[in-house]
This record gives sequence, C-alpha cells and structure tokens, in this order.
Amino acid sequence: MSTEDPNEDDLIRLLVNSWVALRAGTLDPEQRAVLDRERPKWECEAATLIAEGILGYVTVEMVEPDLAYNRTEDADGPLDQEELAARLGAHMLDFVDYRDDLARVSVGKPH
Repeated sequence: MSTEDPNEDDLIRLLVNSWVALRAGTLDPEQRAVLDRERPKWECEAATLIAEGILGYVTVEMVEPDLAYNRTEDADGPLDQEELAARLGAHMLDFVDYRDDLARVSVGKPH
C-alpha cells in the first residue's frame, strides 16, 4: 500500500500515464500543453518515477532472492552490497537493451 497521500497518488498516475501515452502516440495535445505549461519537467519526473519503480522491483523481486538463495553462510545476514550493485547494474543494462525492441512492437519511442 502506498504511503503517499491521495493527491500525490493521483499526480503520480497522471504523470506516468501521460508519459506512456506520449510514447504510444496517444497523448491528447491539449493535455500535453497543460502539462508542459503547468509542470515543465513532467516527462523527467515520470521517467524518474518509472526508473525508481523498476529499480525497486528488480531489487526486491529478482536480485535479493537470488543472492539470498546463493548464500551458504550467515543466511540471515546482510547482502553483500558490491554483489548487489553488480547484479542490479547487469539487470538495468538488460532493460536498457530492450529499448531497441520497442520499435518492433509499437510506435513508442524512448525518452
């Protein structure tokens, strides 16, 4: 459950959904004009929110369980931060590599 207040949640949804609609070519020009005028850095804000969410997801759902499973000693101890960073970096580069595949399935363009 989100710790954000409802207004913040609504803003996050607006920014992310608008960013996706822009990439898909479906963002209403009037809505884009309002966003550009009222929140000039909205695209960067949305991209940052998405990137932070992906980083959190990959850390919690992919990297942390993988590292915990592979530990042989001190199973309840902290994760090795260097190994965690290396694996996160590798996953993030994998995601970056998918950018070129986006054109294959849609008209969307990266930020």
